[in-house]
Amino acid sequence: MKSGDVQEITNPTLIAVLGTLAEFHQDPLPYDLAALVNLVAGMNPDLLCLDMPLAQWRQQDFSGLSSEYSEALLPLAAQTDIVVVPIGGEQVMPRATAVGWRGVLIRWTRSLLVRIQSDAPGPDAINQGWRHHLANTLYSITRQLAGTEVQHSYHQRISDLTNAVLTVAHDNPGNRILVVTNIQYCHHIRPRLRQHTEIEVITYKDL
Repeated sequence: MKSGDVQEITNPTLIAVLGTLAEFHQDPLPYDLAALVNLVAGMNPDLLCLDMPLAQWRQQDFSGLSSEYSEALLPLAAQTDIVVVPIGGEQVMPRATAVGWRGVLIRWTRSLLVRIQSDAPGPDAINQGWRHHLANTLYSITRQLAGTEVQHSYHQRISDLTNAVLTVAHDNPGNRILVVTNIQYCHHIRPRLRQHTEIEVITYKDL
């Protein structure tokens, strides 16, 4: 076969983003973690990007992580050939708080967030449909009530996570990458990733 007769075909770098209820890790999850394990196991991504600090991953100290990480995804990766890539920074996202009537409204929106997720049958239910869209609105209201510092920290967190995912994609071309992070970040990470033509952002069901 002569050189040039066949063009080299490269696989696209595929990225999907899946949201979790990590913010409410101190509360009982509304769905069975087995549903999350089965969902991710079925995708069987090459790389699993988790929103946790690199130092914590190196120390294998998973205390303080959400049960979706510590009891579901990390054990799954340990039992399979899925490679975990920590993409979280050391800085903790500040909790949205305020005094006076703003604080009252924040507590109300957070209680409503818990309520609309309380009957979610599985991770699919919080990543699409009315729960997903209503939660995005409530998160946005909460950040606005908390003030500029929380909003600035939020947008910085979005930028940091997006840049970390892009670095992983650049270093691992042609891989299937699943990003699992807090549900409130997903809505903003996906469009930022789509601005980069060297990767293809798809739904987690298509990964």
